[in-house]
Amino acid sequence: MKLTKKNPVPMSWSIEGSSQKIPSLTMLINPDSLVTTYTPLITETRTLGGFVHEYWGEQLTSLTASGKTAMFIDEGGLSNKNSRDTESYQYFISLLNIYKNNGKDYYQNFKSVASQRNSNRITNLGYVNLYFDGKQFLGYFESFDYEEDALKPFTLDYNFTFKVFKTIG
Repeated sequence: MKLTKKNPVPMSWSIEGSSQKIPSLTMLINPDSLVTTYTPLITETRTLGGFVHEYWGEQLTSLTASGKTAMFIDEGGLSNKNSRDTESYQYFISLLNIYKNNGKDYYQNFKSVASQRNSNRITNLGYVNLYFDGKQFLGYFESFDYEEDALKPFTLDYNFTFKVFKTIG
């Protein structure tokens, strides 16, 4: 008999080092799976005497998660028609906004005509904090995708990859 321990502490997110006010988020439901990947950074070079292997340490740790949102429930019960107004969907949009910002600050005041034409210039790069299972992971989102399944109409399924450059705890 295999016992699995459910983590009672919810996953939470925040953005540090950014002047934009992206609110912190505590997820309603933790992801179904969270896979941690450690990959060594190795260079192989072929020489006349054979192969030379150089070990450069580790690449950035990668956290890959998948899960689903809480069900879309409004004052009338389960809702697909008004799903955008439910608390669950608003929490999901908050997570999506953290992904889209990813710790970046953009120019707010444009001093020249050239800078006004390129409003995507980054002034500062912060980082995303992920708090989970007693650890703090500092990093950034590498990818994020979600889908709405017709067989499960009251939730959204999501997947993301988070690159970690520092782990505390």
